[in-house]
Amino acid sequence: MPLQTGQTGHELFAAIQAVAGPEAHRHRGVDAPMRRDTAIAGGSYRAPGALVDGFRAGDADVPVQGVVVAARASTAVLQRAVELGANIVISRTAFYNDSMDRPVSRPESALKHKIDYIAANKLVVLRLQDPRTGPAGEAITTALATGIGLTTGRKPLNSADGLIYETDTTVLEIVRRVKAALPTQTVRLVGDPALRVRGLAIATESNRPNALAPLISRADVNLLITGEVHETETTPYVMDAIELGLPKAMLIVGSIAMEEPAARHLAEWLKTITPVPVTYVPSNEGLTEVM
Repeated sequence: MPLQTGQTGHELFAAIQAVAGPEAHRHRGVDAPMRRDTAIAGGSYRAPGALVDGFRAGDADVPVQGVVVAARASTAVLQRAVELGANIVISRTAFYNDSMDRPVSRPESALKHKIDYIAANKLVVLRLQDPRTGPAGEAITTALATGIGLTTGRKPLNSADGLIYETDTTVLEIVRRVKAALPTQTVRLVGDPALRVRGLAIATESNRPNALAPLISRADVNLLITGEVHETETTPYVMDAIELGLPKAMLIVGSIAMEEPAARHLAEWLKTITPVPVTYVPSNEGLTEVM
């Protein structure tokens, strides 16, 4: 049911959860190192049971005046929210410089100023990144895949088991699609641009060493698109696979940029369930290609 004027931040979050569906497998994540091949994923590879959705700053009991949705609640995004008169900021990724947005007892200077700014302007920040099982939740989780023309997902599609798609194109064509769909040019490729892609996996981020190895090692996957990797583990893993003659490649795009399609889709969807103004604000990933 659509929200009414005067509803609180908590009621907004409850409405989102009701329509988007429960968290997919509640982030079963990767088990102990001896069992890396079990249940990973959904675009956010975390420790088992590590859910991130929820309010991370501010008083969510206040009435919602306006909503800003961003890939990351950066200081610039928070300032834009104040300009727009919005008091709820929804962040797809971490904004406290910690993957779980855990409170910091003694924040360094830049983070302290950010925390103080949130408090001074009575902002409320909601982290909303966990893959969800409802149709609306799946549409948000798969927004990047849709944006680069991937529609044939492995069935049944459960975003907590990995986003895996069938395709028939080249790595270079996928790179071009990604650059066209995302606000980034700083992509990096491990592998042959001419490689024919038959199966493609997407993983936004990973905070666990080698958490992505089970995806790229699948027989039906030969290209992995990821936001970030452990460069002493995942990159060498793919390089070793290539040296052994396996047709594999990995495209590293950046976690913030990869969340922009999801943030944009989330903002459009929220307009259907709340009467207050909802604005998508692009985030600056902060990376520049130096030639």
